[in-house]
Amino acid sequence: MTVVCAWCQHQGRTTVLREKEPFDRPVISHGICDEHAVAFLAEVRETVTPASSLDRVRAR
Repeated sequence: MTVVCAWCQHQGRTTVLREKEPFDRPVISHGICDEHAVAFLAEVRETVTPASSLDRVRAR
């Protein structure tokens, strides 16, 4: 089984991350490469509301 980055594949690139068992099956599975993992985590960190902001909203 070949594991490729789903984000790279969406962009038209094929980035093979690894081969995993069963090796005899020509199947593709998906994961995320380091480049896209870093970008995704940065995006999530920008959109997460800090807990202190939530406390102020609840107090109102």
